[in-house]
Amino acid sequence: MSFAKTIRPGWRADILAKPCIALIKALGIRKDVAVSNIARCLPDTSEEERRKILSESYDNMIWTAVEMMCWQKDPSLIDTMTKKIVGREYFDNALAAGRGVIIVSPHIGSWEHGAAWFGRHSKFHGIVRHSDSPFQRALIEKMRVTSGLMTMSKDAPMKRVITALKKNEAIGILSDQHGGGEGIPAPFFGTMTSTSAGPAVFSLLSGAPILPVYSRHIEPFAMELKIFPPLAMPPKDMPHKEAIAALTADVNRLYETMIRETPGQWLWQHRRFK
Repeated sequence: MSFAKTIRPGWRADILAKPCIALIKALGIRKDVAVSNIARCLPDTSEEERRKILSESYDNMIWTAVEMMCWQKDPSLIDTMTKKIVGREYFDNALAAGRGVIIVSPHIGSWEHGAAWFGRHSKFHGIVRHSDSPFQRALIEKMRVTSGLMTMSKDAPMKRVITALKKNEAIGILSDQHGGGEGIPAPFFGTMTSTSAGPAVFSLLSGAPILPVYSRHIEPFAMELKIFPPLAMPPKDMPHKEAIAALTADVNRLYETMIRETPGQWLWQHRRFK
């Protein structure tokens, strides 16, 4: 944390980010996974385009971490970095309705910036999978708390999430990763794959709307926060399991749109298809 607080936008950030970017590209961390994912999801791209997407994805990953370090000393940087906000009215209207809000986002741009912004402007809880490493867990949690972000473990009782929504608070879920054994099959770029049903389940139980969101890089330390309109709720007479499946598929479709818009800023290195 002491080291993080010495980093500033500008030459200090560049000195840290550029060698890290060169190193991660040289090591090719999960390169095979990323290349396979790009080919599966964007089959019409050329080899040159895929290399560019992969390179930009590594850039994005490092800048996300460096920016998070930079706001440890001065959290107001989170707002300074937010150069453009689109769709703020959807968030404000959802809170005005008084049923809470479910924010869903893929790992695009700086997902940490997006969560931090909502943490500074609402009672916001990020539902997270904590690291298995006690050191990493404590460090990341401390860095998130600095921005005002509150977190809940993904293993927390469902009642805790529903209670937050009933108090008209917001929860955030990064639900673009593989859902594991707890997920449900849903189409994603033409492939049925396990997907977290949490956003749909919480929405149907609480009545809270689902707002898709991303915070993408315009350039380092300059972000565009985009809030999409709330997803349409399934018909009330639709069976519960079918309603969950329909909402989950809608979330995935929005993620596909976001990823196609800015493919170089998605975290392709995750094993999304198992």
